[in-house]
Amino acid sequence: MAADRRDSPVAWQVSLALLLAIAVATGGLHVIFDDQTWWLLVFFVLAAVLGAAATARAFSHRWFVPSAAAAATLIGLVTLLFAPGSALLAVIPTLDTVRAFGGLFGEAGASIYRQSVPANADAPIVFVLCVGVGAIALLCDVVAITLARPALAGIPLLGVLAVPAVTARDVTDLFVFALCAAAFLALLVVGGQRRQPGLAVGIGAAAIVGALTLPLVLPAVVFSAGSSPGLSTAVNPVLSLGDDLRRSAEREVLSYRTASGEPHYLRLVSLENFTGTDWAPTERDVDRSNSIAAFAPPPGLSGAVPTAEELTSIEVRNLSSGWLPVPYPPRSIEGVARDWFWESADFSVSSPNDTARGQDYVVESLIVEPTPEQLLAAGTIVPADFEQYLELPEDLPTVISETAAGIAGPAPTNYGKAIVLQEFFRSGEFTYSEDAPVDGDYDGTGMDVVATFLDVRSGYCVQFASAMAVMARSLGIPARIVVGFLPGTPTATQGDDGFTVTTDDLHSWPELYFDGIGWVQFEPTPGRGSLGDYADVSVAGVPAPVPPTAAPDAPTPAPSAPVDDAGDPGLDDSGTPVSSATQTALPRLLLALLIVAGISLLPASVRVLQRMLLTRRLLAGEATAIDAWHEVLRTAIDFRLPVSNTETPRENAAVIGASGAALARLLSAVEHEGYARATINDPGFLVSELDGFRTEARAGASTRTRLLARFYPASLWRRATRPRRTL
Repeated sequence: MAADRRDSPVAWQVSLALLLAIAVATGGLHVIFDDQTWWLLVFFVLAAVLGAAATARAFSHRWFVPSAAAAATLIGLVTLLFAPGSALLAVIPTLDTVRAFGGLFGEAGASIYRQSVPANADAPIVFVLCVGVGAIALLCDVVAITLARPALAGIPLLGVLAVPAVTARDVTDLFVFALCAAAFLALLVVGGQRRQPGLAVGIGAAAIVGALTLPLVLPAVVFSAGSSPGLSTAVNPVLSLGDDLRRSAEREVLSYRTASGEPHYLRLVSLENFTGTDWAPTERDVDRSNSIAAFAPPPGLSGAVPTAEELTSIEVRNLSSGWLPVPYPPRSIEGVARDWFWESADFSVSSPNDTARGQDYVVESLIVEPTPEQLLAAGTIVPADFEQYLELPEDLPTVISETAAGIAGPAPTNYGKAIVLQEFFRSGEFTYSEDAPVDGDYDGTGMDVVATFLDVRSGYCVQFASAMAVMARSLGIPARIVVGFLPGTPTATQGDDGFTVTTDDLHSWPELYFDGIGWVQFEPTPGRGSLGDYADVSVAGVPAPVPPTAAPDAPTPAPSAPVDDAGDPGLDDSGTPVSSATQTALPRLLLALLIVAGISLLPASVRVLQRMLLTRRLLAGEATAIDAWHEVLRTAIDFRLPVSNTETPRENAAVIGASGAALARLLSAVEHEGYARATINDPGFLVSELDGFRTEARAGASTRTRLLARFYPASLWRRATRPRRTL
C-alpha cells in the first residue's frame, strides 16, 4: 500500500535515489551551456524540495503534507533567490513577485532565442531551470512515494534527458545516459519495483532510445538572435548592433514623452576601451552608493554652459538589457523597480540582477547647450587624468592617423578638428549601408575595419562612430563611442505627443571631451539622427571645415586578417557576463542555507523551552508527577517509541523499557499520586528522575534516533494526552 510505503524507512531511500537520478539527468544539460556553475544552484533547490517532502513525510501520515511542504519550499526558495525585493520577508511571494516571475520567464525566452549552443546560463535561464527541476522533483516525489510507482518517475527523467537531443544535434552525453540509467535502476531497487521488471525495463529503454533517436526525427531548435522578440544587449552591445539593425521585422522597443515636447537621444552605455580589435566598456564593480535618486554633477560641465531642465517619462517594452536607456546627463530617476545604480565615469545606469524590460520610469536630466564660442575657448586643453580616452594601439594603421591629420590637422582647436571630422563623413563621400560591411568582410569596430572603411567609404553607425573616435584620439582629442537609441519618431496615436523607438533606432555615435564643457555628442553617420546647434556648420559661429593641406589619398593597407568582432570568444551572447547569474545568486544561496538551518533548529528549540518551563513548574510546586509522566511520554515519542496515549502508565512503561531505574521511580511516583490522590512533596526528585530517564532513553537509542529526537522531536506534532488517573 502507498500508506505503508510512506510510513517505512524505504521512503527516505527513495528520496535519496530520486535526488541522485534527477541531479544526474539535470547534469546532462551541461552540453548546452558554456558554464556549469548554474548546476550548483539547481542542485540546492532540488535537494531542498525533496528534503522538505521527506522531512514532512517523516512527521505526518497525511498524503498531501509532503507535497505541500515541497511546493512551499520551492516557491520560497525561488522567491528568495530571484525576487526577494518583491516578497514579504524575502520569501513570501506577493503580486509583485508574480509579475517579477513573469518578467523572468519572458526574459528567459528571449535569451534562449538569441543564443547559440553552448549558451550562457544567465539569471532568467537559471530561474527557469530552478523552477523546472523543482517541479520535476515534486512530481517524481508524488509518483514514486505517494503513489508508490517509482518506475513512472522515469518519464520526467526522459524529458530532462531529451532536452539536449532536441536542442542541437551531436551534443548528447552518453556517459550521462549511463549514469542516469544506473540511478534509475537504483530507484527501482530501493522503491521495491522488482515485481514490475517489464515496466521498469520498458521505461528505461524508452528513455535511452527515445532521447538518442529524437535528434534524427526532429529538427534542431537552433538559438537565433534574429528570432528574439525585441532587443538584447550583450557584455559589449556594439558587437551585435549590426545584426539587430539588419532584422527583417521592425519591433517597438520603448516609448517616451518629454516635458519640452522635444525628442532626445537615449544612451545605454559608453565604450571607452579601444583594444585595436574592438571597442568595449570598462569593467567596473557596481557602486551601490550611487543611487539613481541623485546623480553627481556631469563630468567637466562648468556653470557657465547654458543648460535647461528636462523630464522624460520612459516605458520600456522589448529590451533585455542590463543598462537602462536614459538621456544624457541624467540628474535623477524615479519609478525603476529593484536595484539600479549609475556609473561615475559615463553616467550609464545598470543593474546587477535586473533588465530594462518592463521598466516604467521618469528621468530628470539636463539639456546641455554649449555655444560655439565656449567650445572654441576650450582650445586643445586635455585633463591630466584622461589618458584612457587617448589610448591607441601602437600598430594602428597609418592611413587612419594620416587621414585624420590631413583633413583636420590645420584646425587650431579641438572643436574645429571635431567639426572637420564630422563633416568629412557627412559630406557625401561616404554612404550609409548596413550590408556593405558584411558583404565586404569588414563588419566591426577594430582598427583594420576602420582602415578598410576609410577606403570603401560605406558602412553603418558603428563604423562611422568608431572611425571618428579613433581619428579624434589620433589628433589628441579624448573620445569614446556610445551605444543607445536615436530619438525615434512621433507616436502615431492621435492625442499622444510622445515618441516611439524601434529596433531600427538602435544607434552608435561618438562623444568627444572639451575642457569646461564635458562630453559632447557628435553625429558623423549620414542620414541618421540630428545635429545640435553647436555641431551644425550652418549655424552662425560654428567653424567651417578647413581645407586639407594634402589630399588624404594614401593607399589603404589591406587588413592582415579581417576581424569578425561578433565572434569574439571572450564574450557571451546572453546580455550578462559569464557566470553573473551564479555570482548574483550565491550570496542569496548562502542566506537561504542560513535560513534553512535556522528553521531546522526551531523544533529542537521548542522542545528545550517546553522542558525548561516544566522544570520551573516542578521546582515551584506547580506541577505534579502526572505532568512529569506527560513529559516521559513526550520523550518516548521523540525517540520514536510506540507508546499509546490510551494505555496506562505501566503498560507504556513496559513498551518503553521498565528496566530503567529512573523510569521505574517515575512510574512509582505517578501510580502513588494516582492511587493516593496526593502529590509528591519533593519537586527536585521529579526533575532529577526526568533527567535520568532522558539519559537512559538516549543510551538505548541508535545515533539516527538520537539525532531525530534532538532536532526533529515528533512530540511537537503527535498529540500526547494526560494518562488516566484510574489504574
